Amino acid sequence: MAQEIINQRGIYKHYSDWKGYEKYSFRVAFIFFFLLIVPLTSDYYKQWFSTDWKHLHIRDIGKLSGSSFNPIKLNQKFAGAGDIGAIPATKSSLLKIDVPGGEFGLASYVNWGLALVIGLVAGLIWTFLDRKRKHYRGMYYFLTVMVSYAMLIQLQGLTFSKVFPTQMPALAYTQLNTPFGDFTAQKLYCIQFSFVHKYEIFAGLAELLIMLFLFFRPTRAFGAALAIAMIGNIAIANHAYDGGIHLAAAFYALGGAFVLWAYLPAIWKLIVREKDTQFPVYQYPFARPWERWSRLALKMLIFGFFFITSAYLHWQNYKFDSYKVPSRPGLAKSQGLYRVSEFKLNARTIPYAGTDSIRWQNVTFEKWSTLSFSVFNTFMIHGEAGRGKQYKDVDRTFESAGTGGGRRHYYYEADTLAHILHLQNKNKVYQAHKFDLNYARPIPSRIVLWGKNDQQDSIYVVLDKRDKTYPLLSEN
Repeated sequence: MAQEIINQRGIYKHYSDWKGYEKYSFRVAFIFFFLLIVPLTSDYYKQWFSTDWKHLHIRDIGKLSGSSFNPIKLNQKFAGAGDIGAIPATKSSLLKIDVPGGEFGLASYVNWGLALVIGLVAGLIWTFLDRKRKHYRGMYYFLTVMVSYAMLIQLQGLTFSKVFPTQMPALAYTQLNTPFGDFTAQKLYCIQFSFVHKYEIFAGLAELLIMLFLFFRPTRAFGAALAIAMIGNIAIANHAYDGGIHLAAAFYALGGAFVLWAYLPAIWKLIVREKDTQFPVYQYPFARPWERWSRLALKMLIFGFFFITSAYLHWQNYKFDSYKVPSRPGLAKSQGLYRVSEFKLNARTIPYAGTDSIRWQNVTFEKWSTLSFSVFNTFMIHGEAGRGKQYKDVDRTFESAGTGGGRRHYYYEADTLAHILHLQNKNKVYQAHKFDLNYARPIPSRIVLWGKNDQQDSIYVVLDKRDKTYPLLSEN
């Protein structure tokens, strides 16, 4: 039986009752997306009351953007070695499983599968309890809004960190002095943005356009289509390069497909069959005053917090404290590449040899408190791209993560009175490795280090600064 619905402009549209499979499909989709986008833990809601609103930080926006449905967690084979991704995760879990390659493979979608199974079973129960329902047009509309808003809310962090280029900051000296083949595939994918910030900004503006399109009802279909095309491409790239945000990016493609689904018959008729058509997509009328005011209040809250406030905090972060670059300054005027002129281990001089597994090959000091050196020896790579908005400098690993070839990176705190460097390994696999070295600077271009390393061997290192030009830096 067809029904006649009047829209806000007084135009009548005809809608038919839904078929049985359409109602069941909606019930499954509603439960599935509800589990994926609605935080189900009390910890998330407590954050809205425990956040320091007077000193709001960009990291707070990420915590308040939602949490993922992950009752099943995948154990990492080596803690810290992989990229666990960017979707906010719950602390607790119902089950932990060991899956080879699970961080990037099909098993990483296990919680999506669980949500779908729950949806299929609960959909049957819902069908039994609500057999007389003719349609779910109103609920379908609001689920579309929920999915659209979930996409733009989770996208804002990546968007504004590109508009104000901090997601891929400028290349560090250690990266510029690392052989190309020593980077993981994912790291190469990320750092290509680091020396083309104009393109990074362009990509951010494109994502901002997706957010705006999803926010407004008349342009929602365009936003969904762009999300599939652009963020879906990011999902494919993350699968190809073992990136940790493949689940987050795949959600935009999935959500975009769901939002766009109702428009597809008319699009097919217009583009493929080349016939005039209309888009008979149901739009909730918001006929009551309280509905209109509630809708306006919600849109103002979303726009004010996840557009304006988020943009301002990302700009502030870009200007004063880039979340991927340590904020603690390094030794004064030490930045650069150093040649290891002399190296002693347990008072025994070790001459230079390109294949020596103990002697340091070269050393870099950043303008912030990171020291790196290479050794012809293997170790477990900290595989992620240095993502996230970390508070502690030691956890800001963009310049070190995803780097192999024997190059070690250490965060240090300098005691300038006692002339001691307190070092800690920035690789999350070896973050327990800490040691202290004394330092001296007899001349501005020379640094002498001595003490015991993380293996408790006595070392003595003389470093002489090299005069090196970096074309990638001079072009920026």
